[in-house]
Amino acid sequence: KLESGHTPSRNKPEFWENCTIPWFTLADVWKIRSGSTRFVHETKEKVSELGLANSSARLLPAGTVILSRTASVGYSAILGKPMATTQDFANWICGSKLFPEYLLSVFRAMKSEFSRMMMGSTHKTIYMPDIAELYCAIPPMHEQSKIVTFLDYEAARIDALVEEQQRLIELLKEKRQAMISHAVTKGLDP
Repeated sequence: KLESGHTPSRNKPEFWENCTIPWFTLADVWKIRSGSTRFVHETKEKVSELGLANSSARLLPAGTVILSRTASVGYSAILGKPMATTQDFANWICGSKLFPEYLLSVFRAMKSEFSRMMMGSTHKTIYMPDIAELYCAIPPMHEQSKIVTFLDYEAARIDALVEEQQRLIELLKEKRQAMISHAVTKGLDP
């Protein structure tokens, strides 16, 4: 089920008192920009139950897949616990035939498609009617599970290679510095 988030009225101070419900906003997008964060659990802001009850915002269940559609377009994650989002996010509550991890992988693979769909010259957005028209292949659950497992394995393998290369780069930098220090303090060996 596709839903949009919402912001309770800021003109009603009572909507912003006793805030206890995590509320994912654009201020939290930095947490998911790298593409390595799968689940989000904490938010910068919270919203009150009264604010939710008097707006179009609603408490989304854990496992909801979110996609930023305004300003920072195309970043995605899975809610690790129940929370609400602003209207800057499109939210998919997955049913019994769709793993959230699979849908997240699909969204991350669609980055260029999201760039193509953006509208606006100053403030980039993908409008909800356009998001509602998105389609993707939904294989059987066992295939979705295999795809997610494969992607996790390959991503971990690549991350390990990157980490190893970064360690090697640091060692080479140290060797370079040692060589410079030796040449300056002891001279060159003829």
